[in-house]
Amino acid sequence: MRKSLAPVSASSLNSRSSLAPRASLAPGKASLGRQSTLGGFGTRKSSIGGRQSMAPGGRRSTLAAGGPSKQMEDPRNVKDKTFINAAKHRLIEFLVENNYDRQISLKQLDAPTTKDYLHILMFLYNKIDPKFQLSQNIAEDVPAMFRRLRYPFNVSKSHLQAVGSPHAWPSLLASLVWIVELLQYEKQVEIAMMEDPESEHPDKMFFDYLAKAYDAFLQGSDNDEYIEQELAQAFDAKNEATQEEVNRISTANRKMEEEIQELSESKLEELQTKRSLLQKDLEKFKLLITNLEKHLVDVEKKTVEIKEDASAKEAELKAAEVEKAHLQEVVGQQETKAIDAQRIAAERGRLQEDLRKTSAEKESLQNNIYNAEITLANKQADIEKQIQEYNRTATEMKIVPATAKHADGIAFDIPVASRGNGVDQLIALGGKSSLKQDLVNLRDSFLEKAQEVHSQRMEGEEKVRDMQMQVEEKKEEIANLEEECRTKEQLLVRDKELLEMELKNTATEVQALEEMVASGMSMGKARLVAAKKKVEELQREFKEVQSGYQRRRSARSDSLMALCSLAAQHKLNVQVDPPTLLLRA
Repeated sequence: MRKSLAPVSASSLNSRSSLAPRASLAPGKASLGRQSTLGGFGTRKSSIGGRQSMAPGGRRSTLAAGGPSKQMEDPRNVKDKTFINAAKHRLIEFLVENNYDRQISLKQLDAPTTKDYLHILMFLYNKIDPKFQLSQNIAEDVPAMFRRLRYPFNVSKSHLQAVGSPHAWPSLLASLVWIVELLQYEKQVEIAMMEDPESEHPDKMFFDYLAKAYDAFLQGSDNDEYIEQELAQAFDAKNEATQEEVNRISTANRKMEEEIQELSESKLEELQTKRSLLQKDLEKFKLLITNLEKHLVDVEKKTVEIKEDASAKEAELKAAEVEKAHLQEVVGQQETKAIDAQRIAAERGRLQEDLRKTSAEKESLQNNIYNAEITLANKQADIEKQIQEYNRTATEMKIVPATAKHADGIAFDIPVASRGNGVDQLIALGGKSSLKQDLVNLRDSFLEKAQEVHSQRMEGEEKVRDMQMQVEEKKEEIANLEEECRTKEQLLVRDKELLEMELKNTATEVQALEEMVASGMSMGKARLVAAKKKVEELQREFKEVQSGYQRRRSARSDSLMALCSLAAQHKLNVQVDPPTLLLRA
């Protein structure tokens, strides 16, 4: 049993899968602000005990009525002071909000009189049934009121005789608060039903049709064609909306397919392959440039050493020339000897040979440096060309610049410096150490988008198939109901024709007998008596046939209503989730 009467949501209202009988809040009112088809306490009772209310409003009331329910122990601590104070405040707040016609205060609710209690009770109950009035027998009427509202606890007659006593007032106050919660719950249900976005659900439409048809049946109306026309028009409108949704989804699917086809026919794979090759070439060029830089450093070191050596040799040469000039001066002042001349000539030849070798080695080193510079320049030109090709391809793929369509704010371009002396100067990445990872992430994002588009396409196709199946099911249900109605109408027409023929034959026989009686008075009293008996038998037989026809008609109507109820119950049962079906099994 539900202990709380908190507000409910629209989704919870639509999730009710049971069509178990449940009557309205009171016999005079199916729901707040709407008259019920049943009367008050003094009106006629239903021929079916516990039958659910099917008001013309189209939905069952959330407030129950009927016979007494099983009594249970009140789980509320009604004698607790906190509970009593909260109940008083809640009752006063509701009475004030609903324009209670008397003054009310907390002090008055500490120990109210029987008159005050009955006035508050009638004010609340008239929200449910405005026409209800208490009789003089309060001890019988008040418990009956709560039983009809299916109040789960007993309202003692002894408490009604001493309303303001400490032992009676807490339970009576709790019963008043229960009615307040019931009214507030009904108000929340109506608000939720008005705000329900699925108010045009096929199950609700079918239930509205059943409610209107049953109401017409209770009122004895045989003209229910307008109800069927309203149902057909509602389903036609629903089918049109469904068809528009199917067309919209088909158009979206077609656009997705075109986009997927366009993406499939693009040069993405070719460009990715080319990008991979360029990345490999870039790594090779970086390695080559690193090796060339190391070689260049070694050559520069050797060049410096050779220059230093050449400078030393030049210093030695200058010192030798000075020494030569000094020696020539000394030789000029001395007498020339053959041995000294030969020695000097040999020394000069040796020095000239060393000078020649040093000059040749210097020229060779300069040639090597020049060739290395040319090779480095060629490699730099190749790298610039490859980077330019990469930037052009990236621009075609719309990942360059950073504001491009697929760039996501990441700069995938590689700026190139003109003729630098090193790889850091040549490829001015500007801190783009994660370029390769960014490109890998971009590839992965393209693959994820393709998979997402494919998944959306599959989901759209699945939704279209489901909607088509639902449309076919609804068409089949409508066709079955129409066929069943036609069959029932044919049977009724046939029975009516048979009864009319029997009646016509009986009337003909009666007229013939009357003519015979009128013209044959002389035939005797016995014949007249026999004719009268036959007329009486024929009239009795006609009445029996007529009553049988009425019984058959009533039986067929009951069968039709039972069939509709079974169809509605079956539709709700097949919508219950598998775990609930297993529990029921």
